[in-house]
Amino acid sequence: MKDGIEDIVREHGPWTAMAIRLDDGSYTREPAPDYRLRRLLQTAQDLVGKPLSQCRVLDLACLEGHYAIEFALHGAETLGIEGRAASVAKCEFARRNLGLERARFEQDDVRNLSRDRHGVFDIVICSGLLYHLPARDAQALIAAMHDTCSRLLIIDTFVSLEGRSAVDIDGVERRGHFYGEHDPNESAKERESKLWASLDNDSSFWFTEPSLMNMLSAEGFTSVIDVLEPYMPRNPRDRKTYIAVKGTPATVLSSEATEHAPREQHAEGLNPLVDASQTLPGPIFVAAKRLLPQSIKDVIKPGLRALGVIPADTTPEFQRRRQPTAKAPPER
Repeated sequence: MKDGIEDIVREHGPWTAMAIRLDDGSYTREPAPDYRLRRLLQTAQDLVGKPLSQCRVLDLACLEGHYAIEFALHGAETLGIEGRAASVAKCEFARRNLGLERARFEQDDVRNLSRDRHGVFDIVICSGLLYHLPARDAQALIAAMHDTCSRLLIIDTFVSLEGRSAVDIDGVERRGHFYGEHDPNESAKERESKLWASLDNDSSFWFTEPSLMNMLSAEGFTSVIDVLEPYMPRNPRDRKTYIAVKGTPATVLSSEATEHAPREQHAEGLNPLVDASQTLPGPIFVAAKRLLPQSIKDVIKPGLRALGVIPADTTPEFQRRRQPTAKAPPER
């Protein structure tokens, strides 16, 4: 193992997650596939619109710096911001070992992020961070990330599957649930030692996906993409990766109704709308459909649709037939 890493481990503890290959072929910890690293790198490369070597990349709450280091190995100028001194020491060790002159690490609270202080980045990575913040701090960070991002914001985060709690942020309700980070009686030293918890807040707030999407839209991101590929095995269904694009709102030229329609808010809860083919009919319905003559079925269908027993027919042909026909003009 490379000379010097033993001193880092002795003073700051072992690497907790990120297996980074060093210049002699050894690793900072036992090597294992990092599927999240692959996903973040691939989506950034696919969507940023220029070579990574021409990009400026920000890695927020970077822990041991793997993402910032990976992008720097591709030639990008990178900045990793991390709140704990032990993690920053590990970042700096790997940076020096690999000779990454375009990588830089800074010990700071990500809540201090600003354009004036840090500049503008083509890619902002917010992985494993948003769900460690109180709701209002998360909202403020989204605003700061929009301000410092020129193209892509990559968010990898847990989301709340149920909006069982509500928080008010400047008069707007957001839903999700509270998550415990620290015991209120823990000392500052104890909190500092918990490398995977929040810096100081006792609890954080996990937003539902609809609330998070509404927040990103309100800050000005024009598109948000749910990343499904590259695939992440064993990833829990409440851990999601999103790409938020800072673009220019498109102008619809072929439809005034579309252009002037207001942007709808994402509704909380599961979407109740589903195509009829997804619902299995009961045995009585199957028997009636098989035995009743078509003439009787045509008579009772409107009543069943009105009661919600069967879904409405939304096909253009059905809608055309149900419109009243114009009477023929009288003969002269």
